[in-house]
Amino acid sequence: MKKTVFFNDIPNLNLKEADLSDWIYEQVSEKGAKIKRLDINFISEDKMLNLNREHLKHDNHTDILTFSYNDHLTIESEIFICFERACENAQKHSQTPDNEVLRLISHGLLHIFGMKDNTRRLRNAMANEEDKIIAKFHVKHTTSEKTL
Repeated sequence: MKKTVFFNDIPNLNLKEADLSDWIYEQVSEKGAKIKRLDINFISEDKMLNLNREHLKHDNHTDILTFSYNDHLTIESEIFICFERACENAQKHSQTPDNEVLRLISHGLLHIFGMKDNTRRLRNAMANEEDKIIAKFHVKHTTSEKTL
Protein backbone atom coordinates (compact mmCIF):
# COMPACT_ATOMS: atom_id res chain seq x y z
CA MET A 1 0.00 0.00 0.00
CA LYS A 2 1.29 3.45 -0.93
CA LYS A 3 1.85 5.69 2.07
CA THR A 4 -0.75 8.45 2.18
CA VAL A 5 -0.71 9.45 5.87
CA PHE A 6 2.09 11.77 6.93
CA PHE A 7 3.03 12.96 10.42
CA ASN A 8 4.89 16.26 10.45
CA ASP A 9 6.91 17.39 13.48
CA ILE A 10 5.37 14.68 15.64
CA PRO A 11 6.33 15.18 19.30
CA ASN A 12 7.95 12.55 21.46
CA LEU A 13 5.06 10.20 22.31
CA ASN A 14 4.69 6.56 23.25
CA LEU A 15 2.61 6.13 20.11
CA LYS A 16 4.25 4.58 17.06
CA GLU A 17 3.64 6.23 13.71
CA ALA A 18 3.01 2.84 12.08
CA ASP A 19 0.33 2.00 14.68
CA LEU A 20 -1.27 5.41 14.24
CA SER A 21 -1.29 5.03 10.45
CA ASP A 22 -2.81 1.53 10.62
CA TRP A 23 -5.50 2.79 13.00
CA ILE A 24 -6.30 5.77 10.77
CA TYR A 25 -6.49 3.59 7.63
CA GLU A 26 -8.88 1.23 9.48
CA GLN A 27 -11.18 4.08 10.54
CA VAL A 28 -11.24 5.49 7.03
CA SER A 29 -11.87 2.07 5.50
CA GLU A 30 -14.80 1.47 7.88
CA LYS A 31 -16.41 4.62 6.45
CA GLY A 32 -15.96 3.32 2.90
CA ALA A 33 -13.44 6.06 2.15
CA LYS A 34 -9.87 6.17 0.85
CA ILE A 35 -7.02 8.49 1.69
CA LYS A 36 -5.46 10.38 -1.18
CA ARG A 37 -3.31 12.33 1.30
CA LEU A 38 -3.67 13.11 4.99
CA ASP A 39 -1.14 15.32 6.73
CA ILE A 40 -1.18 15.45 10.50
CA ASN A 41 0.85 18.48 11.52
CA PHE A 42 1.99 19.26 15.04
CA ILE A 43 2.48 22.99 15.34
CA SER A 44 3.15 25.62 17.98
CA GLU A 45 0.50 27.59 19.80
CA ASP A 46 1.47 30.75 17.90
CA LYS A 47 1.18 29.05 14.50
CA MET A 48 -2.18 27.57 15.50
CA LEU A 49 -3.48 30.98 16.55
CA ASN A 50 -2.35 32.44 13.22
CA LEU A 51 -4.10 29.66 11.27
CA ASN A 52 -7.26 30.14 13.31
CA ARG A 53 -7.22 33.89 12.63
CA GLU A 54 -6.37 33.56 8.95
CA HIS A 55 -8.74 30.75 7.94
CA LEU A 56 -11.61 30.85 10.44
CA LYS A 57 -11.42 34.51 11.51
CA HIS A 58 -11.35 33.34 15.15
CA ASP A 59 -9.06 35.28 17.48
CA ASN A 60 -8.60 32.51 20.03
CA HIS A 61 -6.39 29.55 20.75
CA THR A 62 -7.49 26.05 19.83
CA ASP A 63 -6.06 22.56 20.03
CA ILE A 64 -7.01 21.34 16.55
CA LEU A 65 -7.94 22.62 13.11
CA THR A 66 -9.00 20.41 10.23
CA PHE A 67 -9.05 21.34 6.56
CA SER A 68 -10.61 19.04 3.96
CA TYR A 69 -10.03 19.57 0.28
CA ASN A 70 -12.11 16.70 -1.16
CA ASP A 71 -15.34 14.89 -0.42
CA HIS A 72 -15.76 12.48 2.48
CA LEU A 73 -14.95 9.39 0.40
CA THR A 74 -11.69 10.63 -1.10
CA ILE A 75 -9.76 12.18 1.74
CA GLU A 76 -7.29 14.91 0.95
CA SER A 77 -7.00 16.78 4.22
CA GLU A 78 -4.77 18.39 6.79
CA ILE A 79 -5.09 18.17 10.55
CA PHE A 80 -3.19 20.69 12.65
CA ILE A 81 -2.65 19.84 16.31
CA CYS A 82 -1.21 22.14 18.94
CA PHE A 83 0.72 19.78 21.21
CA GLU A 84 1.01 22.42 23.94
CA ARG A 85 -2.80 22.60 24.10
CA ALA A 86 -3.05 18.81 23.91
CA CYS A 87 -0.83 18.49 26.99
CA GLU A 88 -2.87 21.10 28.87
CA ASN A 89 -6.10 19.29 27.98
CA ALA A 90 -4.63 15.93 28.97
CA GLN A 91 -3.75 17.24 32.40
CA LYS A 92 -7.12 18.97 32.79
CA HIS A 93 -9.00 15.75 31.91
CA SER A 94 -6.64 13.34 33.76
CA GLN A 95 -5.43 11.76 30.54
CA THR A 96 -2.02 11.04 29.08
CA PRO A 97 -0.71 13.20 26.23
CA ASP A 98 -0.89 10.05 24.06
CA ASN A 99 -4.61 9.65 24.69
CA GLU A 100 -5.22 13.33 24.07
CA VAL A 101 -3.41 13.10 20.73
CA LEU A 102 -5.58 10.08 19.86
CA ARG A 103 -8.65 12.11 20.78
CA LEU A 104 -7.55 15.02 18.61
CA ILE A 105 -6.78 12.81 15.61
CA SER A 106 -10.18 11.13 16.09
CA HIS A 107 -11.80 14.56 16.29
CA GLY A 108 -10.11 15.62 13.06
CA LEU A 109 -11.17 12.43 11.29
CA LEU A 110 -14.77 12.94 12.37
CA HIS A 111 -14.69 16.47 10.94
CA ILE A 112 -13.27 15.05 7.70
CA PHE A 113 -16.22 12.64 7.60
CA GLY A 114 -18.57 15.62 7.93
CA MET A 115 -19.41 15.54 11.62
CA LYS A 116 -20.06 18.93 13.22
CA ASP A 117 -19.58 20.08 16.81
CA ASN A 118 -21.12 23.55 16.88
CA THR A 119 -23.84 22.77 19.44
CA ARG A 120 -23.78 21.03 22.81
CA ARG A 121 -25.74 18.05 21.42
CA LEU A 122 -23.34 17.69 18.47
CA ARG A 123 -20.28 18.06 20.75
CA ASN A 124 -21.61 15.26 22.96
CA ALA A 125 -22.27 13.06 19.94
CA MET A 126 -18.76 13.76 18.64
CA ALA A 127 -17.20 12.95 22.03
CA ASN A 128 -19.04 9.61 22.03
CA GLU A 129 -17.72 8.83 18.55
CA GLU A 130 -14.20 9.86 19.58
CA ASP A 131 -14.38 7.40 22.49
CA LYS A 132 -15.37 4.59 20.12
CA ILE A 133 -12.51 5.35 17.72
CA ILE A 134 -9.94 5.62 20.54
CA ALA A 135 -11.11 2.31 21.99
CA LYS A 136 -10.38 0.67 18.63
CA PHE A 137 -6.79 1.87 18.86
CA HIS A 138 -6.35 0.45 22.34
CA VAL A 139 -7.83 -2.91 21.39
CA LYS A 140 -5.18 -3.47 18.72
CA HIS A 141 -2.14 -1.57 19.98
CA THR A 142 -0.33 -1.49 23.25
CA THR A 143 1.01 1.71 24.67
CA SER A 144 2.86 2.31 27.91
CA GLU A 145 -0.33 3.54 29.58
CA LYS A 146 -3.95 2.72 28.89
CA THR A 147 -6.28 5.12 30.60
CA LEU A 148 -9.40 4.64 28.51
